[in-house]
Amino acid sequence: MKLIVQKYGGSSLATPELIKKIAERVITTKEQGYDVVVVVSALGDTTDHLQDLADQISRKPAPRELDMLLSVGERISISLLAMAITERGYPAISFTGSQVGIITSSDHTRARILEIKGDRIRHQLEEGKIVVVAGYQGVSTEKEITTLGRGGSDTTAIALAAALNAEKCEIMTDVDGVYTANPQDVPEARKLDKVSYDEMLELSDGGAQVLKASAIEFAKRHNIKIEVGSSFTGEIGTIITNGNLDKNRVTGVSHDEKVVLVNMKHTENGVASATIKKLAQEGVAVKGVWHLEQTCSFLVRKENLEGANEILKEQQRAWPNMAFELTHDIGLVTVSGVGINFGTDVMSKVASVFNKMGVQPLTYQFSETRLSFAVEKSVLKEVVKRIHEELIMKE
Repeated sequence: MKLIVQKYGGSSLATPELIKKIAERVITTKEQGYDVVVVVSALGDTTDHLQDLADQISRKPAPRELDMLLSVGERISISLLAMAITERGYPAISFTGSQVGIITSSDHTRARILEIKGDRIRHQLEEGKIVVVAGYQGVSTEKEITTLGRGGSDTTAIALAAALNAEKCEIMTDVDGVYTANPQDVPEARKLDKVSYDEMLELSDGGAQVLKASAIEFAKRHNIKIEVGSSFTGEIGTIITNGNLDKNRVTGVSHDEKVVLVNMKHTENGVASATIKKLAQEGVAVKGVWHLEQTCSFLVRKENLEGANEILKEQQRAWPNMAFELTHDIGLVTVSGVGINFGTDVMSKVASVFNKMGVQPLTYQFSETRLSFAVEKSVLKEVVKRIHEELIMKE
C-alpha cells in the first residue's frame, strides 16, 4: 500500500475541536487507500510556554534538561490525536521520536538526524494502524533525549518520508501554500503552484516561515516530494520538487524580523574570519556577512543573541583592538530567484525603491541567487511591499 506522511503544526492543533478536524482529515486519507504516518508539533504555543517556565527557573538552563522539558509538548499532541482517531473507529498508535528510532547527534537543542530505524512504524502499518509520531525530537547515540531546534517537526516528517519510502510528504500549516511574500503583510502576494528545492531554500533562509531550511535540504538530498497546504481546508496549494521550474523569475521577497545586526571594528587581519568561525562552531549561524576595510557586519538571530554576545566578548578579550556594537530593531529583506543573476536590472529597481522611500540600507549582500539587505524595522514591511510590487507585480 502506498504511504503518505502528513505533518501538522501547533496552530493546527491548538484546540480540541481542531484536533478532531485533523483526525477526520487523516482518516479521509486512510480511506483513500493510503497508509498514513502523521507527524505533529506541540499544541499551540506550548513550546514557548515551556521555554518561559525554564527561563523563570534558570538564567541559563542546561541544554540537556531543556530538551527533556521541551520534548514534553509533542507527547501531549501525539496522544490526543491518536485518541481522536481511535474514537472515530480507526486504530491508531502514538510514538515519541526515540520510540521509533530517530537517532540524532548529541547536540542538545540543535541535534541533527543521523538515522531512522522505523521498524516499529512499519510493523504498526502492517497491522493496519495509523501511526502518530512526535516531531522535533529524537534520541542521541548516547541514549539522551534531544530536540532538533525550532521547526524541527518539518525535518522529522521529511526524514520519515525518506526512511519509509513514502510517496510524498504533506506539510499542513495555517497558510494554504507558498507565496511570493508573506500574505499577511503583502495582501497582493501570489501563491506559487510549484517551486524547486533551491527556490524554497532561498525563501526559507530569507525568513519565509512555511518550511525550515534544514528540512528542505533533507528533502533535496533524498528527492522527497513536498506538498504544502492548509490544515483548515485540506487543500494543497504548492508543490516543492526537484529542478529549476523557471530560471527567469524572481521567486519572492521574504523578510526576517528576528535578527540583530553586529558591527565589528578591528585592526588586525583574521579577526573577523576567526570570530565568524567561532560562532559557527558554537552553533550560532550568521547571515549577510559584509566586509569593508577594518569593519565587518553580520546578522544573528535573536534566539542566539545571548550565546553570540558571550562569544564576541571572549573574542574581544583575545583581540584587544576589536570592538563591536549591536543594533536592535532591524529586519532582513531578501529578494530571491534561482537562476537569476542579480545584476544591474534588479539592483537598479531595488535602488529606485530605496531612493523614493528615502531609506538607506544598513548592510547589503548579493549573489547570483539573492539580494539581501538590513533596514530599520520601522520601514521593513513597507520596503518589502514596495519591492514586491516593483519586481513581481509589475512583471
